[in-house]
Amino acid sequence: MTIKWTRGLAGVGILSKLQRSWTERKFKKHDWRIIQQIPFDAFEQLIVSHVDDGWEIEEDYLPLKESTKKWECELKKGTSILVCTWSSDKLGQVVGPERVVTGLASKLNLPAHTSPQY
Repeated sequence: MTIKWTRGLAGVGILSKLQRSWTERKFKKHDWRIIQQIPFDAFEQLIVSHVDDGWEIEEDYLPLKESTKKWECELKKGTSILVCTWSSDKLGQVVGPERVVTGLASKLNLPAHTSPQY
């Protein structure tokens, strides 16, 4: 009996489900939250206000523009790290510890999710 392997959409679906499951477990293990689809002005202000409040930002980060295709930085304060990413098609998102991200989400009037929403 011969088994024929195909690279159809079913295979992609399985891989994407595995990746989502792995990501959800990682978020749960580290107690991370994510805010997604942050508009540019709010995202830019979030970065500036956190730096003004004493969060450290990488020295070599590139300036952010609304037309930037992909951009990322890490904000660090104590043991907390916020990973901030921007893409022109998905807008801004912030990933970090539950206690920090939940408060930030309420200020932005956006939901904080327990894992990425696809």
